[in-house]
Amino acid sequence: MMATVNAPLRVAATRSSDWAAFLRPLVSVSPYLFVCFLFFAQLGHRDLYSSHEARAAQVAQRMLDTGNWGLLVLFDGRADLQKPPAYYWAVAAVGWLNGGVVTEWGVRFPSALAGLACVLLMSAFLRADGRPTAAMVAAIGLATANHFTGISRTARIDIPLACCVLVSLMAFYRGCTSAKPQTASFAWHLLSAVAAGVAVMLKGPVALALIGPAAVAWLVIERRYTRVRLPISSAILGPLVVAAVAMPWFLWVNENTGGEFLRVFFWHHTIARYTGSSPLLATHPWWYYIPRFAVDFLPWTPALIGLVAWAFRSGYWRTDAAFRFGIISFGVMVAVLSTAKFKRADYLLPAYPFAAIALGCVAEAWLASRTQPRTVRLAERTFAIVLAGVFVAWLVMTQFVESREQAREEKRRFAEMIRSHAPAPETILQFRMESHLLSYHLGSPVQTLVEWGELNDFLVVPGPRFVVMPPEYVYTASVICTSRKLVEIGKLEDFTSGKPHRPLVFLRTE
Repeated sequence: MMATVNAPLRVAATRSSDWAAFLRPLVSVSPYLFVCFLFFAQLGHRDLYSSHEARAAQVAQRMLDTGNWGLLVLFDGRADLQKPPAYYWAVAAVGWLNGGVVTEWGVRFPSALAGLACVLLMSAFLRADGRPTAAMVAAIGLATANHFTGISRTARIDIPLACCVLVSLMAFYRGCTSAKPQTASFAWHLLSAVAAGVAVMLKGPVALALIGPAAVAWLVIERRYTRVRLPISSAILGPLVVAAVAMPWFLWVNENTGGEFLRVFFWHHTIARYTGSSPLLATHPWWYYIPRFAVDFLPWTPALIGLVAWAFRSGYWRTDAAFRFGIISFGVMVAVLSTAKFKRADYLLPAYPFAAIALGCVAEAWLASRTQPRTVRLAERTFAIVLAGVFVAWLVMTQFVESREQAREEKRRFAEMIRSHAPAPETILQFRMESHLLSYHLGSPVQTLVEWGELNDFLVVPGPRFVVMPPEYVYTASVICTSRKLVEIGKLEDFTSGKPHRPLVFLRTE
C-alpha cells in the first residue's frame, strides 16, 4: 500500500529532476545569448551615418565590383590611405557571401563578431584556470560596458583590433606560463605573433605599441611572483612572424601609390597624431583617458574601482596571476595611449578586455571572502538589477536615440531622387562637401572637387552635368561659373524626417 502511495511522488521527483537537467545548460548559456542579443539584434536597422562605416562600405563594395582587393579605393576614385586593409577585407568577404552586395548589416558584422569573440575568448581563458565565476563576471562586464557594446555595433576597426590584441597577449601569457613541453610554449608564442601581425593589418604599428609594452611590463613584474619564461627562439620568432604577416602588403601599397601611403598613413595618421604636429588635429591633455574610461566603462566603473582598491589593500593582488596580468596590461595601455597628443575614446577599447579580466578575478575573490551569505545574495541581486538596467538602456538607445539621429543623417531617399534624374553611369559631383554616406547610396561614379576652377571645368563639358553642394555656395557658383546655368532640382531637407546636420542642394545644368 505504501509503495502505491509513494509511486506518484517518485514519478514527480523524476520529472522534476529531468526538467532541472534540461534547464541547467540553458541557464548556463543564457548570459552568452544575452550578449549575442546586445551585439547582433537590429544590427542593420540604422544607416551608415558614421563616416568610417560608409567609407568601409564603399571600399568593400568596390573590391567586389572590380576584383582589386589590394588598393583601398572610394567610389570617387580616390585611394583611401588612412588604414590598412584587414577590416575592409572582412567586410568584402561578408558582402561576397551576400551575393556581392555590401549592406549595413554586413559592414558591421565583423565588428560585432569580434566583440563577441572578445567575450568568449576571455571567458574561455578564465574557465581554463577553473574560474567560472570570474569568467562570467568578466564576460558580462565587458559585453555590457556601454562604449564596448556601442562600438561593437559600429563598423569601426577598434573592436577587431581589441580582439587581436587580446588574443596576442593571452597567448603570450599562456606561452610564458606553460608547464607543458617546449613545443606547446612555442605554439602559444606563434599564435601571439600571428595575432599581432593581424592587428598591424588592422591599425598599423600602433597595435605593436599596445601589445609590446604590455607584454614586457607583465613579464618583468610577474617574474617576482611566478616562474615565467620567454624562450629566445620565441623572442626572435615574434618580430619575424609579424613582419611576414604585415610587411608584404605595406611594401606593395607604398610602391603602388608612389610613396603616398608612407606620407599619408605613417606620417599624418600615425606620427602626426601621436606628436600633435598637424594643425588639422585637435590635441588633448595627458589625463583625458581617465575620466573618459570612467564614463565609457559604466555601469561597472564603480565596482572596478572599489574591487581593485580592495585587491591592493588586502594584498590579494599578490596571489592572483590572472588579476596581475589584467591590471598590468590595462594600466600599460592607458599609459602608452596617454602619451599621444591626439586622443579618441575609441582608441582605448583594446584595454577594456583586460580591465574586465581584472574585474572578474577580483569579484570572484571578493565574493569568496564574504562570510555573510546575505552579502553574497545582495551582490548577486545588484548584478541582476544592473543587467536589467543595461537592457533598458539598450532599448532606449536603439529605439529612440539612434532613430532620432537617423532622421537627421538620412541620405538614402535623397540619393534615390538624384539617381532618378541622373542614373548611372552619370557622374554626380560633390562640390565643397564630402558625404561618404551619400556617395555610398549614390554608387559609382561620383566625383569630389573643392576649387571653383575645377567646378567650371566640370560644367563646361557638353551634356547634362549634376552637382550636389551646400546651399551657401549656390549663388557664388552662379556668379563664377557663367558658362552653364545651374538649376535646383531638390533639397536634402525635403527627403529627411528631421532637420539635417548639413543642408545640401542637388542641381543640374540647363
